[in-house]
Amino acid sequence: MKIRIAVVTLLVLVAAVSSGCGLAQNLMGSKGGTVSTLWSDVPPLPNATQANINIPPLANILVQGFIQAANADSNSDTKLDKFDFIGFQTSDTPQQVADFYTLEKMKAAGWNSEDMPGCQAGAGQGGAAGFCAFGRKDGSNNQTVLLILPVQDDASKQTQVFFIRFEGSKK
Repeated sequence: MKIRIAVVTLLVLVAAVSSGCGLAQNLMGSKGGTVSTLWSDVPPLPNATQANINIPPLANILVQGFIQAANADSNSDTKLDKFDFIGFQTSDTPQQVADFYTLEKMKAAGWNSEDMPGCQAGAGQGGAAGFCAFGRKDGSNNQTVLLILPVQDDASKQTQVFFIRFEGSKK
């Protein structure tokens, strides 16, 4: 349960910072994600193309903080070992991205954790953003958490979508 609270808190912070501070327009970088293709157990988003997008430094710090907080949780039997990410761009809104990644669709793809919130999206004065969180356990009780962070760029009205995958093993 504490990991779920930490995930939701992280997602809210990343969405707020990314949209409220105008970081979405500065996400284009010289390097892309840490994996070259979307993982086979994640349904591909229609109308999205892989983009050469870096995770913003503040979001990267928040992700590292999430890993440290989750690993320090004495009530959790899972140690988060690593994370990978990949970025995409789409003309869809963050709400459309959130609507695509339903709990039912992700469960059918093998994301079986019952205590993850699924997707939320919205728009405010700072722009439009969303977040999704899904989890899965394998037969060895290893855990994987997938975060999907759609953030709309105010200038281009394109949505950058980060897929961030955390993998953990039993402590």
